[in-house]
Amino acid sequence: MANIRLLQENEFDAAIRLADSIFRDDEHRSMRDAYPFVFSPSLRQSYGVFVNNELVAFMGFVPAIIQVGEARLHIYSIGAVCTHPDARGKGYASQLLSSVFAHADAAGASLILVSGKRSLYARAGCYPFGRMKKYTLNQDNIRQIRSFSGDIGIRIREWRATDLFKLVGLMRTRTAYFEQSVNDFAELIRAEAFASNVKMKHTLLVAERQGEPVAFVIMATTGDMASARTPFIIEWAGEPEATAAILGHAIRAYELPNLDIHVNWFETGLNEVLESIPALSERNSGTVHIVNMEHLYNQLGPYWRARSTAGSDLATMLRDMDDEGRIAVLFDPTVGEDGPHSALPIPFPYTVGLNYV
Repeated sequence: MANIRLLQENEFDAAIRLADSIFRDDEHRSMRDAYPFVFSPSLRQSYGVFVNNELVAFMGFVPAIIQVGEARLHIYSIGAVCTHPDARGKGYASQLLSSVFAHADAAGASLILVSGKRSLYARAGCYPFGRMKKYTLNQDNIRQIRSFSGDIGIRIREWRATDLFKLVGLMRTRTAYFEQSVNDFAELIRAEAFASNVKMKHTLLVAERQGEPVAFVIMATTGDMASARTPFIIEWAGEPEATAAILGHAIRAYELPNLDIHVNWFETGLNEVLESIPALSERNSGTVHIVNMEHLYNQLGPYWRARSTAGSDLATMLRDMDDEGRIAVLFDPTVGEDGPHSALPIPFPYTVGLNYV
């Protein structure tokens, strides 16, 4: 008889061994190091399936707060989902999903982010969402950016330990972002979550003006390891032109043939700086599930009230939709911007950032 429950403090080592056996080879960092919040005995949010007191399946479950303008969304992220080969085909992943959905609702969460797009998640009401531009920068097209060749009075350098307060402050200037303490920010830089999946390392570059950081970029590059992935940007924040200058510096200083960056639809400043470079239109990474529409509506209330007086009409419109329709209207600018409400769509951060699960 399978027992599905929260992991206890002394059971996380077994979860790490199972996850490493499924997702890691000898060149990867352990999941313990890359995903400290997934395997956190302090948070103790992740679930497992136990048969005869042995862990046979695991689902990482990590809480977070996303700031959207004036609103604070209570969300969870699902990741590191794995089942021992001998225990597959028994429906354990579906049972784990039901357990974490109930957990999230009891906790008052509004959304669940899922890093995967498997049919398992689609059947459970997890849908693609959002819209952004993917730019691939190189030695040639970066010269078209005005801040690459222009004098904007900045100096670019690698980050220092004394930058932490200022970099976290820059993170909080964005329209939508994962809430992070100074400790969270430093821990997640070190963890290299998604970068470690593709055998890459973080590099953090800062643009400063008169000694004051005005922008930063966290970049995933190959370092000493072989990776088939094009180097890409994990996080960025600050002045758009200074950010673009960092991108140009990175391509030159690290001799990168190409560098990818995803820029959300609402990040208009950087999109305008990069507008001369062709871009692909893509969804946000992974899928999203609405845990409880009442929770979501209430948590978004401060954002909506600051931008629209049609709150009751908005509630009625959303109530009459299914979740797939709600997610499209709430997060996709190709849908929401043509709707009757000025508070739609909702800005939402790129999910393959420091807080990736």
